[in-house]
Amino acid sequence: MELEKNSLTINQIVAQKLDSEICEGDCIVPDIKPDILKIIQTSGIVNIYKKEVMDGKIRIDGAINTYTMYLAEEQKREVRAINYVLDFSQIVNIENAKSSMNAEINTKLNSVESKIINERKINVKAMLEFDIKLFTNTSEEFITDIPEILDLQKMEKTIEVNSLVGRGRAKAAAKETIKIDDVDNLAEILNCNVEITNRDTKISYNKILAKADTKLKIMYLTTDGRINSTYANIPIMGFVDIQDISEENSCDVQYEIKNMILKPNGETEHSIYVEIEMEIYASAYEAKEINIVEDLYSPSRALKFEQKKVKVMKNKMTYHDIYSVREKQILNIGNEKIYDANVKFKIDSVRALKGEIEINGNIYVDFIHSINNMQEAEITNLAIPIEYNMKCQEVNTNTNVKIETDIPMQDFTILPSGEVEIKIDVELLANTSQEIDINKIDTIKEENIGNEMTEYNMVIYFTKKDDSLWKIAKEYRSTMATIKENNELVNDEIIPGMQLFIPKYVGANG
Repeated sequence: MELEKNSLTINQIVAQKLDSEICEGDCIVPDIKPDILKIIQTSGIVNIYKKEVMDGKIRIDGAINTYTMYLAEEQKREVRAINYVLDFSQIVNIENAKSSMNAEINTKLNSVESKIINERKINVKAMLEFDIKLFTNTSEEFITDIPEILDLQKMEKTIEVNSLVGRGRAKAAAKETIKIDDVDNLAEILNCNVEITNRDTKISYNKILAKADTKLKIMYLTTDGRINSTYANIPIMGFVDIQDISEENSCDVQYEIKNMILKPNGETEHSIYVEIEMEIYASAYEAKEINIVEDLYSPSRALKFEQKKVKVMKNKMTYHDIYSVREKQILNIGNEKIYDANVKFKIDSVRALKGEIEINGNIYVDFIHSINNMQEAEITNLAIPIEYNMKCQEVNTNTNVKIETDIPMQDFTILPSGEVEIKIDVELLANTSQEIDINKIDTIKEENIGNEMTEYNMVIYFTKKDDSLWKIAKEYRSTMATIKENNELVNDEIIPGMQLFIPKYVGANG
């Protein structure tokens, strides 16, 4: 039997899993550094070297580049730092994982801290969180017609879906020399924070141009014992090759730091040398309108078929918004100098509602400031609760939501009252989609038709609850058009208790 079909490439989620790992190691203070009196702060940058999907598991290899800032046990009580790398190799067991599948893994550094073992040794501990989605690309064929059956009756539905065009990845690298104050002679780097901001994509035939800024905030120590900070935006760019992609398509892009080198520049005074390697992952989607045949029959021929449910993606959208914090808080640090402030937005819950996304979390601010107006440092923490409803027109309770955040702007001013005036902008990027089940007619075969369904000339039928015109026509091997014509129905609507005359159907197939 010849069948007409429509094909669709589906990016199916095979498994989702949230996993975590605690990385821990002991670090010896280098001989050139003074003893440790007190730990001030530990920060970290995650580098992902390799991700591999294997049968039954996923392996993630990487490292956390940590900076532990401490107060030295000397008469000067100066602030110093130790740079230490925590390597990790995480195996996540996923029963139905296959080496041919693709994985989207978002790695988050939930916490990193250091504890003093003795004046020459510290223990560094970090907690990583892995948000894993495992995909398989399948091509599904949907039956649209059987040309040889002239009286074929079809129950059709037109749906808009997002078909996967393809996936790809590319390497990107950047080298930059960051200038610091001309009066500063760099002694060492105390800490570093990294954010990926200003994401932008441009699609051309067979390529995605992915651009972003690597926003660096570096705190450093000068040779005369002063603490200072510098900021830089380092552009990063890569071309991701995806066959058959075009400007009409949409895409998801993920940036992942593979390696970062940060060190004093030996060639140019008053500067820091930065080298960044990234992996850019992209998925491209095509919005399609397809006709799905949910049910079919022939009045003259007995057709048997199987059905299966197929999950497809629809309503793939991207929304952008800015949440601004403008408020005053009591900080209780007096007239101390603020060296730096580390801002993080931690999302506790995300919920899709009708026309909006409910986001709950906290903005955490770590103020690094002087003590007693000396060149020492201490941390004062501040938490700002966030409850925000992001307007998204096409979103409903069945929508899947993925939120990415950046901090494009932050500013803090100590007021004479002792309060701190806070200005923070949080950039919210919401990637949304829906998964729906559609009934796919999978296999069709023809059987011998019995005489019992063709012996009548006319049937009088009284409709019941949950009846439909399609259901009745299929049961009595008639057509909806025939029943409507013989009963003078102007539409497909029927109500319980209606009397319908169903004549014997004379078909086109001989």
